[in-house]
Amino acid sequence: MKMKFSTGIWVFGPAIERFAPQGYRPDEPIVKRIERAAKVEGLEGLEFHYPAEVNEDNVDEVKAALARHGLKAVGIPPVLSQEPQWKKGALAALNEETRRKAVERCKAAADIARKLGAEILIIWPGREGFDYPFTTDYAKMWDNYVKSIREIAEYAPDLKIAIEYKIEDPQAYLIQGSAGRALLVRLELGLENVGINVEYAHAKMAREHVPETIALIARYNALFHLHLNDIFTGVDSDLIAGSVHLLEYAELLYWLHEINYEGWMGLDLFPLDIDPAQAVQESIYNIKSLYATLEAIGWENIRKAVAENSPIKAQKIIRQLLKKSL
Repeated sequence: MKMKFSTGIWVFGPAIERFAPQGYRPDEPIVKRIERAAKVEGLEGLEFHYPAEVNEDNVDEVKAALARHGLKAVGIPPVLSQEPQWKKGALAALNEETRRKAVERCKAAADIARKLGAEILIIWPGREGFDYPFTTDYAKMWDNYVKSIREIAEYAPDLKIAIEYKIEDPQAYLIQGSAGRALLVRLELGLENVGINVEYAHAKMAREHVPETIALIARYNALFHLHLNDIFTGVDSDLIAGSVHLLEYAELLYWLHEINYEGWMGLDLFPLDIDPAQAVQESIYNIKSLYATLEAIGWENIRKAVAENSPIKAQKIIRQLLKKSL
């Protein structure tokens, strides 16, 4: 399995959050962020929010900077949550005017993706849900959401439309809360260019075991992209990949190898008190190191242990993993 690493250009931003609305570091122009990202060993691609980070006004500048530093545009996530106009939903909004604005934004993001040569439109439906009971026509909300995804996918058949699910936040309840719910949309639409972006922290928040999630999604040829990071509990803290759930990451890499994953390994991090470039770099080192360790143990040896369905054999593999990692 050839590993290709990308990261969101937002990782190199000021890290603004509700506890620090001014951010944790000075903001920098997008070209400067690209320059910083280019210094990370092993990083080949970048992802950009539309229109916050790339838009019609700066797309040529961004394209030139990427070419100058030998980086590829990988994915464009349209912003459908962090603006007042989406407070009552975007693609699933019950207000038709709002829903239309969200669909048109995604189409504009698809146009930008084409200009940059990006292959993925990442849809994070962070406002498609509700906060209180007896406030929402659930049937209409679902109908609007599926209808919106269909229109976007049919507008951009040349792009992968990757749905990034999350169980909550910013809405208290999100309708795309798990891998199964996201798969449901793909299966209902029956469109080959609609799939899933598995964001590790979001999957953990949904109480998923991510290696099994990968195997499930791969069953339907729907694994379009990955956003890798780590968390401790249910807080979407976007830590360095593999920094907490080391064993699960090892099994995740085993399954990515087994399904012959050919997509990008996107790093979606939120570094607060460490340098963003170092956070991305350590994530790449962690993943490559774990993968090399699995190779040293031997794919066939791991495959046999898995086939035997034996917890005892599994512990032996784990000890080998720890020993070789040391």
